[in-house]
Amino acid sequence: MKLEWSESFKQDLPVDYIHFLRDNPTGVLLKNSSRWDKRTWNLMGKVALLKRWEMSGVGKAANYECLKLYTTVQEEAGMEFTAPSAHCHSVKLARVAKGFVIGEENGDYLYLDPECKFTVWAYYHDGGEVALLSKSFKELVRTQKPL
Repeated sequence: MKLEWSESFKQDLPVDYIHFLRDNPTGVLLKNSSRWDKRTWNLMGKVALLKRWEMSGVGKAANYECLKLYTTVQEEAGMEFTAPSAHCHSVKLARVAKGFVIGEENGDYLYLDPECKFTVWAYYHDGGEVALLSKSFKELVRTQKPL
């Protein structure tokens, strides 16, 4: 099973997240009531994650890898090579670009950071900011409320 998902998404993913995808093929809504981010995220299923789309003038990407499009725009617009974060030090855009998107809400993205033990982050597209939401996907699902 792990190999199948690794081939689909071109990278290894946490086992808990792979089980979530298997058990929720169409995705679920997740009510996040954390201190910093109170909203309902749409956690995507495999088909939605693999759906490709185009950002005009930037390129094409599947939903799971779309942060590379947004960070390209930030770099081309002359923004810093880091994404500001209110909760920790700035994060390099190259690191954000490698994020594995797992959900979205109103144009913002929920993603796993493969460079930081697959911690869960939010990317806010309006300002290009990021926020750490959970130490792991398992903790996120355990402490929040799937609807």
